Amino acid sequence: MLFIWCFCSNVTAQEKKAIDSTYIKSFPDKISIRINVDTQEDLFSLKNTEDNSQLTLQSNNSFKLFLSLDYKFIGGSIGFAPHFFSDNTDDYLKGKSSYTNYKFRFFLGKWVQGFEYVKVKGFYIENTQDYIPNWTENLDPYLQFSDLKYLTIGSHTSYVFNPKFSYRNVLFQSEWQQKSAGSFVPTLYYDYNRTSLQLETTKLAEDFFNIRLALGYYYTLVIRKKGFASAYLAPGAGVRFSKNTTISSNEKTISKNTYATQFLDGGLQLGYSSDHFIFGTKLNFSVNAYKENNTETVSQGKSYLLFYIGYRFNPPKPVVQFVDKITLKKKNKK
Repeated sequence: MLFIWCFCSNVTAQEKKAIDSTYIKSFPDKISIRINVDTQEDLFSLKNTEDNSQLTLQSNNSFKLFLSLDYKFIGGSIGFAPHFFSDNTDDYLKGKSSYTNYKFRFFLGKWVQGFEYVKVKGFYIENTQDYIPNWTENLDPYLQFSDLKYLTIGSHTSYVFNPKFSYRNVLFQSEWQQKSAGSFVPTLYYDYNRTSLQLETTKLAEDFFNIRLALGYYYTLVIRKKGFASAYLAPGAGVRFSKNTTISSNEKTISKNTYATQFLDGGLQLGYSSDHFIFGTKLNFSVNAYKENNTETVSQGKSYLLFYIGYRFNPPKPVVQFVDKITLKKKNKK
């Protein structure tokens, strides 16, 4: 509790120092809500460089929906793959998939701290034609792994160098960039991942921990004050610590490895912002890869188009009273 009080007592002053109000309009007394619809893909690829063969796994979640809320120095979102999108219910051909995503973020001056939980279950082999002769697309079912699960629990820490640039406008639309600006934004990512699969009497699992540093540059071009175009590119590198576990016929085999990893993230955004309404579209991509041995390269890629619409409004009285109570305690302690 002491940490929370200290955090709350310093966050307002830090934010005032961290931004330039002639370039950025913040909304400390308003709640921002947003709905995103995107085409994000969950994709894994294993390539053998000896014979040039490839295995590509993908989930049957063509569209995802995110509900987000930001207020003062904290924000969060919930993401899922709803069944009212017809492309998410093509279970006969591609199998059944599920998707869950929870995100939380905290803003302290130039620092941004984020946390994320992602769980995906159910994948199919996208290049099934390479494994089944005479297989016909859109007619024959893909090879499926309904019990294949992927779990990520991760965090990231970012630092925004330029006080004239709004990182929150680009990522979360909780601020309004009113003059063009860019910034160097290094980000440290650290996450735990688990991939598991049950095959009859054999259970396969891979646990790995990633640490990587991305050196990103972001730029926002303001168009007639309320419109904007943003772009970013963030190459990165890191280390993966991996543990593979195989359980078969009551025998357990464990192997551990360490890999060097490479990453590249990027995106382009077109949006509109005002005192109350926000909307826009993003095109993002993310690619990472590492060599599992001399002949096999494992890569994971995500590319998606996102549409969002949001609204800023005054918070309900109970929320204001709660925040005022914390502020009053802070003043009394001083």
